[in-house]
Amino acid sequence: MIRMTAPFALLAFGLLVMLGAFSLFAANALPYQDPSAEMLAHQAAEARKWGAVMMLGFFTTASGGLWLWLRLRARKRAGNTQKAGRAPAG
Repeated sequence: MIRMTAPFALLAFGLLVMLGAFSLFAANALPYQDPSAEMLAHQAAEARKWGAVMMLGFFTTASGGLWLWLRLRARKRAGNTQKAGRAPAG
């Protein structure tokens, strides 16, 4: 049971990170009425930071999804070999 919970947790955590980063990235994109150069520099730095966090969330989600897919594929393959009357390989 724990073997299936870890990929789901990684997948859900990555999605939550992506959602949070996207909302903060979008909030940062609101324009200032009369921005100074410092304000624009801060906004650009924040955009880079939240973009990087969003990519981290994407890679976390992708790795959790890949892990889950491989785990389910291995389980299905092991189930098929047992039903056919053969011993599982490896």
